[in-house]
Amino acid sequence: MDTNALEQLAEDIYTCNRSRCGFCVADCPVYRVKGFEAYTSRGKMLIARALLEGLIEPSEEVQEILDGCLLCGYCQARCALNNLEVITSLRSRMNQEGLSSPEHQQKVSRIVEEGVLFDRPVPMKREGTTPLYLGCLYQSKPVEARTIISVLERCGLDPLVVEETCCGYFAEAAGFEDDFERIQEKFTEAYGEHADQEILTLCPTCTITLRERYGLKVKHAIVAVAERMEELNPGQLELRATYHDPCHLGRMLGILDEPRDILRALGVELVEMEHNRTFSSCCGGGGGVADTDPDLALEVAKNRIRDALGVGVENLITVCPTCEPTLLRGASRLANETDVFVDVRSLWDLLDEALPQDE
Repeated sequence: MDTNALEQLAEDIYTCNRSRCGFCVADCPVYRVKGFEAYTSRGKMLIARALLEGLIEPSEEVQEILDGCLLCGYCQARCALNNLEVITSLRSRMNQEGLSSPEHQQKVSRIVEEGVLFDRPVPMKREGTTPLYLGCLYQSKPVEARTIISVLERCGLDPLVVEETCCGYFAEAAGFEDDFERIQEKFTEAYGEHADQEILTLCPTCTITLRERYGLKVKHAIVAVAERMEELNPGQLELRATYHDPCHLGRMLGILDEPRDILRALGVELVEMEHNRTFSSCCGGGGGVADTDPDLALEVAKNRIRDALGVGVENLITVCPTCEPTLLRGASRLANETDVFVDVRSLWDLLDEALPQDE
């Protein structure tokens, strides 16, 4: 087994093994469901050490544990070490050994061959001056995409939507490094002419990928809206709600205040859940877990909905095309157990409702 990438991270791996502080364990959203330490960052650091020292060999059991990681970054927020880099390196090593799930293989192959992750019902294009990268999920949801574009127009923005290819985050996250490089080449070829412009983005995952893996100047569109709220005259919504911070948007990009500022500007009474802002709990949709273990993803989502019920609210707002449907599934299933349905809504939909329509 080629352990070179892990050897470069050996200091972090052994530091975790020596300290065993456990800050990453208790509130790990997967640990809350599974109850086994192997699924936590500390557990995977022990696996990494065992692989480095030849105490264990790559196996389907190890692969299953790694596939159960949401890559949500909660552990890294609690730690000074490069947890996520170790975990993705472990996934890559498994892939090199031929140990990767058929579900992940299929998705990555589609991105490489077709440049898309999901079906795109209709081509989404718009003439404009400010590049707007929709991303695969919003490309697959034209109604939602058009709503967002309408909101941006009413905020004084002029989005330019061109033919897109997938940013490739999923391939890198699943450990397919060589495929990710090929995807990057295709993306740069398709979107390269906008590389010197500021690009508005909608998907938090695409945003961080374009910034950190492509070096592009990106701004999540919700930040652009927040910058313009004082100039707008939104209607006031009679709504009591909590806000769910998407992992990539909040914890990793630091976009924490802007969604909350918008909600307050819309007259929303905001109630915070226990796990919020940097230490928000994942929706269950990250890391490809929904493909390999949909039951785990569902239970994580249900736990997040329980967090909302715990502070007495029945409306949850978020701003991520992965979080929204994942949490809605969790809310629907949990309602069968609690007889209480927590409505999951997009912040874009609230903006669409509150902002004056163009005459």
